[in-house]
Amino acid sequence: MHGPGYGPPQPRPSGAGAIVLRVLFALLPLLSIGMLSWTALLRLAIVTRRGVHWALFWAQLCVFVFFFTFIVAAPDENDWRMDVGMIGLLALAVASTAFFLYADIRHAAQAPFVVSPFGQYGGPAGYGPPHIPGTHIPGATAPQFGPYANPYADTPVPSAPPAPVPPQPHIPAAPRIEQVRAELDELSQYLRKGTEGGAR
Repeated sequence: MHGPGYGPPQPRPSGAGAIVLRVLFALLPLLSIGMLSWTALLRLAIVTRRGVHWALFWAQLCVFVFFFTFIVAAPDENDWRMDVGMIGLLALAVASTAFFLYADIRHAAQAPFVVSPFGQYGGPAGYGPPHIPGTHIPGATAPQFGPYANPYADTPVPSAPPAPVPPQPHIPAAPRIEQVRAELDELSQYLRKGTEGGAR
């Protein structure tokens, strides 16, 4: 029930660092004439951690080995196998660069975790500090925490109906004072009688 759960996500590089890495991994397949075309998809699979990207990386690595064997098997530079291998590697470099740029930019455009007052990274939508009884304001709605939409934001927070106040009987001030004065007079006469009787 209270297991360790997921670890905090790794912080993404800053804007300038992410652009430099993106340009480096996009140029690497083209500058190496397809020999390092697998590096772009490997980085993409590591960053996104998606099974589809891992499958594409392994498929692209197999295609790279297939075309590279054509180049190795060619006896000289003028053989048709050298041409097929180089055309295949160049096509693989262009395709992997294009897909890397598309997927990496799309992944970076997703909403990143933000720093929140409840920890280093913002939690899931709708979670915030615990409710403290007696702090409800009638008519208030559920608060919004984090950069995500809260599906309960428009739902009014339920509150207990106010306790009915019993009506106070209306007693005129003057008769009440007169009644208290009369009771005090009776009490003082009783005390006088008691002290006079005790003195005799």
